Amino acid sequence: MMKRALSLLTILLGTSLLLSGQSRREWLDFGDQAYEQKNYMLALVCYKHVADMAPGSDRDAMLPYEYKPWEAPPKKKNDSLNGADTAKIKVDPRTQYVTHRIADCYRLLNDYDNAEAWYAKAVQMPSDQFPDSRYWYGTILMYNAKYQAAATQFETYLGTVELSSPLMKMASRNIAGCLFAQDTSSTKSEVIVTELDTNINRGVSNFAAGYYGDPDALLFTSARPGNTMLKDRKTDPVMAAFTTDLYTAQRINGMWQKPQPLMGQFNTPQNEGAATVSFGMAQLFFTRWTEDKKECAIYMCKNVNDKWLAPLRLNANVNMPGTRNLQAYLSNDGSTLFFVSDRPGGQGGYDLWTTQLDENGEASEPVNMGPTINSPEDDVTPFYHFTTRTLFYSSKGFGGFGGLDIVKSAFNPDDSTWSSPKNLEAPFNSSRDDAYFSMDRIQQHGYFSSDRRRCENCGGEGSNYCYKVYQFTNEPLVFSIHGKVYNIETNEVIPNALVTFKDIRGDSEPLFLITDSLGGYATPLQINQEWYLKAQKNKFFGDATNISTVGLTDSKVFEHDFYLTPIPMGEIVIPGIEYDYNKATLRPESKKILDDLYDFLVLNDNLSVEISAHTDTRGSDSYNLRLSKERAKSVMDYLLAKGIPQDRLQAEGFGETKPLIPDKELYALPADQQEPAHQKNRRTTFRPIREGVIMDKWEGKIKNK
Repeated sequence: MMKRALSLLTILLGTSLLLSGQSRREWLDFGDQAYEQKNYMLALVCYKHVADMAPGSDRDAMLPYEYKPWEAPPKKKNDSLNGADTAKIKVDPRTQYVTHRIADCYRLLNDYDNAEAWYAKAVQMPSDQFPDSRYWYGTILMYNAKYQAAATQFETYLGTVELSSPLMKMASRNIAGCLFAQDTSSTKSEVIVTELDTNINRGVSNFAAGYYGDPDALLFTSARPGNTMLKDRKTDPVMAAFTTDLYTAQRINGMWQKPQPLMGQFNTPQNEGAATVSFGMAQLFFTRWTEDKKECAIYMCKNVNDKWLAPLRLNANVNMPGTRNLQAYLSNDGSTLFFVSDRPGGQGGYDLWTTQLDENGEASEPVNMGPTINSPEDDVTPFYHFTTRTLFYSSKGFGGFGGLDIVKSAFNPDDSTWSSPKNLEAPFNSSRDDAYFSMDRIQQHGYFSSDRRRCENCGGEGSNYCYKVYQFTNEPLVFSIHGKVYNIETNEVIPNALVTFKDIRGDSEPLFLITDSLGGYATPLQINQEWYLKAQKNKFFGDATNISTVGLTDSKVFEHDFYLTPIPMGEIVIPGIEYDYNKATLRPESKKILDDLYDFLVLNDNLSVEISAHTDTRGSDSYNLRLSKERAKSVMDYLLAKGIPQDRLQAEGFGETKPLIPDKELYALPADQQEPAHQKNRRTTFRPIREGVIMDKWEGKIKNK
């Protein structure tokens, strides 16, 4: 699918069967047959014969298509079509038909220069059989970076097409894409993109470059002289130019050495490509095409003692008969295989699918990645960046610069959803096809393939542009956070509050900041880290949050404000604490509530508290006092077991001595309100009894003290 350089052998074989005396109709029939078989090269040759032959040169008079010669409507005042005088245009029906077909063939062969010229002719002779030619004309203009002209064609198309047309949404998206591409802010100036040297980019096509187990080792696909082929075809310059094999290359002292064919049983006279190695180089996946290029399948090799075993074709769950399956990528944990397929059940064109592989390489039933990831057009070349949980791939269906654009989507493990794809912008994307993105773990370097530059001596129609491998270098990602600390009751800022950053993974030392006179704090953050942040101040309860740079692929400035609550006087009821009847045993639901108290004490690690238990006034004083002491101790023991230090906890039982509702008031209540009143008196509480100086123990470690 992605190979620009298509073999001319099919043309030589096909046209040798056609006699020079064929009629226009017979050439047309041959062309239609080739088109239906997706042999667009051969179809193009046939249609061009029809276009070059004069109307009326048929040996029979019957038209094979029910056409009426098209005539432009009378020209209105100030009305023109691309500057042409359409009022006098009369078009022979076969000329009309093959003009549209030739334009389509050039488009499907990715020859955008010729496609533009033929679509410009086609839209001036509209046909009910080709209602979307103007849409494709706009698309080709996008591919040729003529964004203003493309937008005009899309707008015209929207004004004439039926509402039921499946391309309406795409036309609207492409208008937005044209505006996006012309916006200078859609270029990332900090990204440096360079084309690799001719050691790598030799021949007519080089693509699917990625790391081969080492930053200085490259695995890629190439169509270059010397590739594997049958002996009787080695002298065929077409086959020699366009057969693809797998190669590796080493970089020494910053220079790429001469690539070598991938060692193992990989390269055959068929086309191999889009190879990738799994984490640790335990497995290698690649695509192999049938000789007629009508089908392709994904193969896997296992590495044993640093040698690749014979390739194994994945089972029919992946390689569904009668479909094209290609461009596999295995996640780092080895659990998920991403791949591309044109099988039924997708969103349209090529789609991204996933399957689970067991330890023997057997694939489960594939799952389409759905309409968030897949568009109605082609979606291809998946690369999953495990560190950031981000899927990079290329799509024609989300609007952008034109052709295939590299997009990214982040996976949210909390709800197992993917974010809406985001365009990587220029210089990653161009008006042409940009695909096969790969990147290192720290997101600083990587590769992609693009046909943005015209190729020389590629040979054959449809080969004016071909893939080359590009490398990119990102500016380091920059993360920072700033904010203020407030009194939640008065909304006044709190200066000299302590803000603590604790690395949740434990890889870095804690960071301590003091708020300035305006209650503010600020600091840079490291890449790929998760932080637990808390703000504290004496005479206030603390506040906390979590901040993560894990999974972020763009620089970001975080903003977070903290709100501290003044410590109240007196006891604080812990709601919902219940015990078994006549016992001090905590019920399971009570333990869940005490877990929140534990988190509170961890946050406010400068506080020592008294845990108090109270009973109602029923029962003897001595019994109630003993029971309340045991219950308070149960609460304290639970917190001690979770790790709160002994010197921060004190347990007291007060029995019935401190009722919230005295008996005189309680028994004056209606009968149905008395039991709830007893329940209020049966309570567990805490109150701060000591407050340490927050910053004493961090003396000397505070960054801005």
